[in-house]
Amino acid sequence: MSRQPLRIRLGSRWTFFTYSRTDVRLLGTVQEGMQIGALAQIEDGSYAQINGDVVRVLNTSRVKKVLGRDFEAHVPSQSGHRTPPLVVPTVVVKKRRLVQRPVVRAADEE
Repeated sequence: MSRQPLRIRLGSRWTFFTYSRTDVRLLGTVQEGMQIGALAQIEDGSYAQINGDVVRVLNTSRVKKVLGRDFEAHVPSQSGHRTPPLVVPTVVVKKRRLVQRPVVRAADEE
């Protein structure tokens, strides 16, 4: 049986699959075939797929191959203070609509 390739998307979409946790570093989402979940890096450096409270350990070399060599340079290290993901509100500024009054013409102007 051949394995499906891993598809990894970094970002905050992991919130669809699990809650904020302190025991792992949540990186994004991982999909293998029809299985999709949050991509997490465990404290020992290995990777896992998380769905709710279910943790499935992934093959670290397969994940690193998909992420590429430049991954560690772009993702900050786990040391230091943890902050919850930043939620930026969307603000829509609409123009105020002005009502045009109809022009009334006198009967003399015909």
